Amino acid sequence: MNVLDRSYIWLAVRADRVKEDMKEFFTNQDGVSNVVATIIVMLITVLLIAAFWKQLREWMEDLLGRIFSTGEDMDMNPLNGGE
Repeated sequence: MNVLDRSYIWLAVRADRVKEDMKEFFTNQDGVSNVVATIIVMLITVLLIAAFWKQLREWMEDLLGRIFSTGEDMDMNPLNGGE
């Protein structure tokens, strides 16, 4: 047997294995529902962030402004109305 014959046989066997693996992958649905659920959750999260982007941005800017401010414009004691 020459090299080409051995290569052809090896490729034919390998292609048959890939074909069987693909057939098994598409008939076996154990992990498909988990993948679909994960993609849907990620899509919903991205859509919610996009829908509320303006409010989230304002809230984060306000929060970071309070954190990094010098304290001059902040209410020192919120319990007594800022006095």
